[in-house]
Amino acid sequence: MIDNCTRILEMAAESGDEKVASVAVTKLIDHLKSSGRVTMLPMVLRELRKIAARRLAAASCVEVADEKESVMALCAASNLGITAKHAIVNPSLIHGWRARSGGKLIDRSAKHALAQIYQKVTV
Repeated sequence: MIDNCTRILEMAAESGDEKVASVAVTKLIDHLKSSGRVTMLPMVLRELRKIAARRLAAASCVEVADEKESVMALCAASNLGITAKHAIVNPSLIHGWRARSGGKLIDRSAKHALAQIYQKVTV
């Protein structure tokens, strides 16, 4: 039942029409109230959050150390097959950029280079 509810709400949200999504949520809540299953709402919300987290993890992402490097990083990542709309500033990278899409990670950051040097020295 929870899976069906989340699928319905997800399809309504993907339609892009706020009115349709609002009507779907209202009808779902009314149905759950009439059938005495209002306690399922937190479980449906939890499932929707899991779906959103999975989508966010699978989405293309480009991280840069500095805002000045964002255009260059987006072009370089695009040439390597990872397209993203904008770059996110991640100050922990020190210098360079990192791109992620699905299960693919391309790391051209100084942090990665320093970690490799550390591993070679300590082994």
